[in-house]
Amino acid sequence: MDYFSTFIQMLHARRLSNNTIRVYVSYIKPYLAYLEELHLSPEIASYQTMRDFLERIQSERGLADRTINMIISYLQFFQTYVLHKDWDKTQIPFRAFPTYLPYAPSPDEVRRLLFAAQKPKVRLAVSMLYATGMRLDELCHLRCSDIIHSSMKIYIRHSKNHSDRYIPLTERIWQMILDYWYSFPSQERPREWLFTQQTHLDHPMDKQWIQREVLSLRRSLGLDSRISAHSFRHAYATRCYENGMDLLTLKAYLGHSSINSTCIYVRLAASYKEGFVNPFDQLEGGI
Repeated sequence: MDYFSTFIQMLHARRLSNNTIRVYVSYIKPYLAYLEELHLSPEIASYQTMRDFLERIQSERGLADRTINMIISYLQFFQTYVLHKDWDKTQIPFRAFPTYLPYAPSPDEVRRLLFAAQKPKVRLAVSMLYATGMRLDELCHLRCSDIIHSSMKIYIRHSKNHSDRYIPLTERIWQMILDYWYSFPSQERPREWLFTQQTHLDHPMDKQWIQREVLSLRRSLGLDSRISAHSFRHAYATRCYENGMDLLTLKAYLGHSSINSTCIYVRLAASYKEGFVNPFDQLEGGI
């Protein structure tokens, strides 16, 4: 039996995205190589063998416990959908790990980075991430036809949770898109994808490219080392909540499947609001 091909086939049968499949493969492939090294068939691999593999790959790659939990899920998928065997959760428990808040750049940090971005594509891409809260992959695969000026909306298709959504389009961003589009010679203007690869204009922008550009700007400006292209989504959500947007609307704009994912921005938001009075200061008579 070709276990790897069957694994790929089942991933496609689940209609998982190419990015998700790529991640699954990056950890199941070494698992199958590990079994081959031990001269073991996946059919007879024990839970102890899986635990040994997890310890080995964590040590070799310096993986966090959060990542190990993901690999456990991938092993469970392999056991269930490829081997058609039951999975005993008590044999490989998920790791407990501390939760850290994501980093949301301040408005000043965003302003400095945008001011320093000399490349029009980088400036518009970062501006749109901060103005819409899109995921980076969604931005890279944004089609020109999905920018709807008549209703001031952007249509996000095939998002992470396999659900489409609309997000607001601001007039300032619309003008920036027009300026960017008209900056190209007529024969080179984006037709399908708003952001294309540097050399292949018929392919969507590579997200690694924009990530490298943001990293370069961050380093040159001496900004916080936690800033990445994805950070602007966190900054958008945090500022929206601070500015009074309710959580259900924010959840819809971000494309979250659970309100629990959106609630993290309550913790990220500033602890004060305009006109807020601390209850301690309301105590009469002083302390």
